[in-house]
Amino acid sequence: MQTTLLVEDASFFEKAIVKKLHDVGRHQIMVARNYAEAESCLNLPIGEPDLALVDLTLPDAPDGEIVDLCDEWNIPTIVFTSRFDPKTRKKMLQKGVIDYVLKDSPGSLDYVADLIRRLSKNPGIGILVLDDATVERQAIAQIVSKHMYKVYQAASTDEALDCLKENKDIKLVLADYFLPGKDGFAFLKAVRRNHSREQVGIIGMSAVTNSDNRVRFLKYGAADFVDKNCSPEELLLRISQNLAYIYRIEELNNLAMRDALTGLYNRRFLLEDQAKAIQSWVPSAGTKNWLVLMDLDSFKSVNDNHGHDFGDAVLKNFARRLSRFASNDDFAIRLGGDEFCVLLRNQSEQAANDRLAALLEDVQNTPVEHRGQKLNIRTSVGLAPLLGGDLSESLKVADLNLYSAKRSGRGS
Repeated sequence: MQTTLLVEDASFFEKAIVKKLHDVGRHQIMVARNYAEAESCLNLPIGEPDLALVDLTLPDAPDGEIVDLCDEWNIPTIVFTSRFDPKTRKKMLQKGVIDYVLKDSPGSLDYVADLIRRLSKNPGIGILVLDDATVERQAIAQIVSKHMYKVYQAASTDEALDCLKENKDIKLVLADYFLPGKDGFAFLKAVRRNHSREQVGIIGMSAVTNSDNRVRFLKYGAADFVDKNCSPEELLLRISQNLAYIYRIEELNNLAMRDALTGLYNRRFLLEDQAKAIQSWVPSAGTKNWLVLMDLDSFKSVNDNHGHDFGDAVLKNFARRLSRFASNDDFAIRLGGDEFCVLLRNQSEQAANDRLAALLEDVQNTPVEHRGQKLNIRTSVGLAPLLGGDLSESLKVADLNLYSAKRSGRGS
């Protein structure tokens, strides 16, 4: 479990910060009101904190000694203080604190909460630093790593392109456009042939001020541009802002591919997204990939006799069963109304039929309960192999098999 060391001597801020920490999912909190209590907390046998949020001016440590204590224990630290002193701030940042945040407005606490929320996700986010100058590249990588990103480095365009190909977790590239051989513009063009702005963001960098090159870099598909001599805080802010844009687009795309009622993937996901992906699916030896069509038997009578509210409960209940039925490699989809689809990967025909038989039995024998009412439902199934990645042909075959199943007796 994530553990936070909170060092704060003002009870008002302590309560407000604890609430924010709970809001972002950090529920195990060690609270210390001075240096001595913090030291005692760190010696408790309950595990070391993975994050510290500290005030600088404490009753028994008025000059930021708490940061040195956290550094001794190798705890990533955020300074949250009312003390505005440029020299102190610079000194703390040089010591490697994650951030130095002033308690100067209600928004500052929101900023800290958002920072902590992002820090928990950052280890899974790859950032690539492209620069042929070793010292500068390593310095930038060190700044980026302060926010716990997974940092990759490349000294040339070809090396960077290979790194992108091999590491799918890379979401952002910091690229110098002055490179020997293939320059940053060549790199940018190559990336944009395979990755959209929403998939991989690119921030241009240069130590030379040249507005024409900046404009050109942005036109070629960069999302942003920074001076190499900008402050570490500015660089990290630009990184987080660009990543926020990428993830917001991902979130919107995901919402567009999800059914609002059940949370399953929707018809658009199947016909636009998976129609392309299926073509690359190569089943393992002795197996095939399958498309399963299902609809609920006599669903219209459920709505007519029990109301649409009950009908929605039936659909959500069935969707939950499909979600449990689908393995990590499978996809459960609501096509619309009471029609559903599952894409099964790497299954023998016998295994696919056995799994479906178990699902049908579970659905038929477990009534749906809603507001005191119970109702047994049944579903019919049509199975078809995904041969050669031809989704349209598989849909036709599965539809015919579904119709055949209904004619031979519902619930088969």
